[in-house]
Amino acid sequence: MDERSQKFIAKGMAITLGLVYLYLIVSCIWKYTSTKDITNSTMEIILIVMIPVSIGWFARKDESLLIPKMVTGEHIPTGSDHQSKNRRKRYYFWDSLGLAIVFLILNIIGTLFIEKDWQHLLLFPQWSGKMNILVTLSMEFIISIIVFYTISYIWDEWNVKRYNRKLDELENYDE
Repeated sequence: MDERSQKFIAKGMAITLGLVYLYLIVSCIWKYTSTKDITNSTMEIILIVMIPVSIGWFARKDESLLIPKMVTGEHIPTGSDHQSKNRRKRYYFWDSLGLAIVFLILNIIGTLFIEKDWQHLLLFPQWSGKMNILVTLSMEFIISIIVFYTISYIWDEWNVKRYNRKLDELENYDE
C-alpha cells in the first residue's frame, strides 16, 4: 500500500470517527435535555472522554502530532526566533478567542433553553437586570480568553519544546 492510499484510508477513518463523536455528543445532549438526568448518558460520556484519551495514548510517540495546526492546516512555527514566537502567540490568542466564543454561546444557550433562569448571572444586585447580565457575560468572556490563552500557551509551548528536543536528539543520533 503506497503513501497516498494510506492517507486516503486515514482521512476516511478520521471522518468516520468525527461523525461517531458528533453522534455521541448529540445523543448525550438529547438524553440529558429530555430526561434531566445525566446518568442516562453515562456510556456516551465515557466514550466522549475515552476517544481522545486513546488517540493521545497511541499517538504519543509521534511528536509531530502534538504540534497544533492553524486553520489553514499547516503546523505552527516551531522555531525559537522572535518572529516564530510572535506567530505562535497570535495563534494562541485566536485559538483562545474562538474557544471563549464557543463557551459564551454554550453558556447563553444553556441558560436560555435548559435553566430558563438568568438569576445566576446577577453578580451586581444594584444594577438593572440587562446591564447585570451583560457585564457578567462580558467578564466571563474576558476571563475565559485569559484562562484559555494561558493554558494554550503553556501546553503548546511545552509541546513545541518537546518537539524541538526530539529533533535535536535525532540530529545528534545521526552524527
